[in-house]
Amino acid sequence: MNQAIFQLGLGVEATSLYLLLVHLSDGGTPLTRANAATIWNAGDQELDAAADELLQRRVLGQGTDGRWHLRPPADWR
Repeated sequence: MNQAIFQLGLGVEATSLYLLLVHLSDGGTPLTRANAATIWNAGDQELDAAADELLQRRVLGQGTDGRWHLRPPADWR
């Protein structure tokens, strides 16, 4: 986890999703919406909004197969 995530001014849900995805990634779990949803404790709309915020801020990327990947901090905006 990169501490710079806390300097981006992201919403609480987006920051929470980032931390959740780091946890999944560290454990070798593919970063998919379905995998994130299994441990996400808010609603589906909040999950989608958090993912959209991370994608827009280039913290999260998405492949053509729909899987997410964490982008390097140099890409974040």
